[in-house]
Formats: sequence, C-alpha cells, structure tokens
Amino acid sequence: MIRRITRAVVASVVLTTTVLAGVSTPASAAAVAMTLSKTYGTSGAGGTLIGSVPPTAVAPFPAGSATPIVQFQFVGTATTGCSLKAQTRTAIAGPGVNTTAGVLTADTTKVKRITSWKIVFTVPTAAYPGDAFNTSGLVLTGTQSQARWYVCVYDTESTTTSTLLATSVYTITLRPTITSISPASSPAAGGQAITVNGTGFSPVTTPITASIGGAALTNIRVASNGNSFTATTGVRAADTGLALSVVAPGGTVSSLDPDNNPLTPTTYPFAYTNGITISPATGVTGALVTVSVTGAGFSGLIFDPAAVATSSDPHVFLVDGAYDPATNRGVAECTVGIVVSDTELICDLDLSATQLSPTTSAPTSGVVPDGAYIMTVVANGDPGAAGLAEPSIISSGAAFVVAPY
Repeated sequence: MIRRITRAVVASVVLTTTVLAGVSTPASAAAVAMTLSKTYGTSGAGGTLIGSVPPTAVAPFPAGSATPIVQFQFVGTATTGCSLKAQTRTAIAGPGVNTTAGVLTADTTKVKRITSWKIVFTVPTAAYPGDAFNTSGLVLTGTQSQARWYVCVYDTESTTTSTLLATSVYTITLRPTITSISPASSPAAGGQAITVNGTGFSPVTTPITASIGGAALTNIRVASNGNSFTATTGVRAADTGLALSVVAPGGTVSSLDPDNNPLTPTTYPFAYTNGITISPATGVTGALVTVSVTGAGFSGLIFDPAAVATSSDPHVFLVDGAYDPATNRGVAECTVGIVVSDTELICDLDLSATQLSPTTSAPTSGVVPDGAYIMTVVANGDPGAAGLAEPSIISSGAAFVVAPY
C-alpha cells in the first residue's frame, strides 16, 4: 500500500520509522523528506547535488545495481508535492504553449547511490519554466523565470509501477542582470535613495546584497516580481565610474558588466559626488558660528588653522556662488578645529572678521554682507590647484545664509 502525503511544502514532511539498515525500501514505504546540499541554483547552470535522508529513516535508495530515478517536477501553485508515480514531460498551460509547467529527468548516467541514505545527481540544464512547450512537450521559445521545483526520487522510471522514495524542493533562479540605475549618483555622505532595475533579484533563502565601490547599500527592498529593488547608498569618498555590484541567488552582477557578458559594451557606472551638508545653515552678521560639516573623505585632509587662505592646505570657504580657485575663492574661511571622523568636521566661521577678496583671499573692507552663500570644502587652497583638487559640489545642504537676525 502506498501512502499519499499532502503538505504545504515538501520540506515539512517528517517520517518516523524503524531503522532497517542495509535493507532496500519495501514497496509499502512512504516517501522520505530529503535534504539537498544546495536548495537553489542558476537557470541552465546544472551542477551536482547530494541528496540525503536521516539514517534513522527507512533506507529509501535501492541497493545493488538499481539506480534511482531523479525528476524535477514544477511546483507552480501545487501544494501536494511529487506525483506518486514517475512522470513524463507535460504541457498543461493551455493549447500549444506552456510557460509554467514541466517534468525534467536528471541524466541517469550521473545519478549515483552513495549509501542507502545518500545519492548524488546532476541538475538538468534545459527546458525550465519560462520555456514554451508545444502540445508534444517540445521546447519552443521563452525566457527562464524563477520557480520552485519538487525533486522526486523514484525506484524506476515507470509511469505506472514506480514508487516514490524521497522528496525535496529546489529553486531555479535567474542569473541577475542590471538594466538601469536611477539616480546614478550619490553625495559622499550617502543617504541617497536609488532604484535598480534588472532581473533575478528575488531572494530565495537569504536576501540579496549590493554595494557601490565597496560601500554597502542598505534598506534593500525587492519588488515582488524580482525585476527591481530600492536601496539607500552608504558613505563613500567621491569618485566616478564605480560599479554597483549585486549578489543574488543566481550569481553576482556588476553594473559595469550588467548582462554578465563582457563583450557587450553597455555599462551603468555610478558616481559619488563631494556634496556636503552643514548645520547650522544660518549665521548672524558679526557673530562667530560653529558649523558641523558632514560628507566623506575628511580623514585624509590635514587642516592647518594658521595657514593662509592661498596655501596648498585644505580649507573650508564661504563662497558667493560656484568656487573657482583663481577668480571666486570665497568671502570668508571657516577655520577647521576638529576633524571628528572621515565623515564629519567642525569649523568656526567668524562673521565679525573682515571679509576676503574672492580673487586674492586678501582681507578687504567690511564684514561679510547679508546673503546666501555656499560652504565649500577644498583639498588644496592654492589658486593654481584647479586641476589638482575638486571642491565639494554645490548642493542644497551646503547653502549658508548670513542674516542680521
């Protein structure tokens, strides 16, 4: 008598039985839940799996010269697991085309019985869900989609007399690709929300991970169809041409090789800008204001509070518009007293001191007038350093307002 086991997932099947070491599974034995050495793999990648059951269970795999038959049967929305008898490939999704079902038999020459409780076999490499079948079960066209399959082990390949020995679940996954990144830049301080479009992002057993130029993305949320995810950028020093790398169940993909084909010229580079944010962002005319500046890459800058404004030392300037080392250097300097970390520094802006000439940095008459300015960090204050060090890029977070109140 064959017992039919109904379950939400195959892995929940548990069979308690008497140990019959060295004895082939009798025809009346129920199928045993099998553990796989890996529960998912990339579409078409094949690979070798080891299937094992607890030695405390009835030894399910036939001894002697008998070779178990391993079939991959598409799960779809089914909840009853493997068919009790071995199956042939089927086409069941409407007349002429099937994109969601099928049965694949592992190469029998590569199925080996290691012990009565363990077998090794290869994963079929063709005709997974997403392929289209005709009514005869022949592959037509289609694109692989992520799907769960039951792994069903039988004593023979007969569709009428075979016995189901062991069962498990295996997920076929897409190799990930990237088709766009929006936006494709982030301030050095991070915190930028981005959307990555592509394929193969659906998690299987663990969530996907991603990084840009080594800086990990956080708050990753994958769309239900696995074709996009949103994330938040981390802190990183400014740079361009960076790779956004995604580690998914189906493998790793880089935005500099977005389809995992180095011969394809399309790339999606990412940039970190030198944008900064400041707090407070206002100061009273004639007062001294201590400002916290956040960004990235500050630990590599050595500030000299005694250095003149035109020295090759790093500086923080209050600029009327866009910084230009030769013509618009700033109207005041915020003297850096503390570099708190790579992402924060503290400077003192004296709005009671005589303002500086934007072209020479020499003191001129009067204090800094009321108005809106841009606080700008430069790695080199030399007037000839235009091509040697980029200033922080203007951003809303760097706007500083001088007012009479």
